[in-house]
Amino acid sequence: MATLQDYYENDKSLNMEFVYRDEKLDQGCKFIVANTENRSIVVSDVGWTNFTLNKFVEMLNHFPMDIYNGYFSHYDESFEWTWTRQSDPALFLITVFTAGSEFSYTSSIQEIKTFGAAIIEEIKRAPQFESK
Repeated sequence: MATLQDYYENDKSLNMEFVYRDEKLDQGCKFIVANTENRSIVVSDVGWTNFTLNKFVEMLNHFPMDIYNGYFSHYDESFEWTWTRQSDPALFLITVFTAGSEFSYTSSIQEIKTFGAAIIEEIKRAPQFESK
């Protein structure tokens, strides 16, 4: 599971785990996003095309990319990100919108890139789904 841990709150994190992935370029994947905070968990299922997944991982691994101007969105199911630099220039406030919910995390550039690397590992281990 890929985890983005909040910088200030140890019990607050964003977790991402793949249900399946079809590797064909014109197909996609399904993953579960779980927000954990104060012993409460909110879970959302997200389905994305491989194109969107690849752009998201690229954005995380090269964070912050100027091209996105602090906002990653797409035409697939809702899992959107905004980010703003904090007074400490090494930290960003990440706000995630998914399935009608909104969650915020404070994170460093390195932690965001580590999250992106963990997603790549999750993609490699994702159960394969073969579309016809």
